[in-house]
Amino acid sequence: YTCTNMLPSTLRQRISRNAASAFKRSFAAASDEALVKTALYDFHKELGGDMVPFAGYELPVLYKGDNGGVMKEHLWCREEGKCSLFDVSHMGQIRWHGKDRVAFIEKVVV
Repeated sequence: YTCTNMLPSTLRQRISRNAASAFKRSFAAASDEALVKTALYDFHKELGGDMVPFAGYELPVLYKGDNGGVMKEHLWCREEGKCSLFDVSHMGQIRWHGKDRVAFIEKVVV
């Protein structure tokens, strides 16, 4: 249940169409746009990452090979003594400016 349920149905439909359109635009890169590679791109490729366009970036959807596949990856990171890495460098990027930026970020993060 969301607050949009209280709106008239025509307005809900328009919001739904606009939201779907915005979602598609934000997560699909146009074919003529160059995709951005994250700092871990070469690492992903070296490990057999099957790279796909996502939000303007080229990211791995899964890994190929003997240790790859959605289920194996899912189980791997849940075994004792093992871990997984998720590349979040394509998510929100903010640039801070000003002479006190380092102190500010330290205060906010730590």
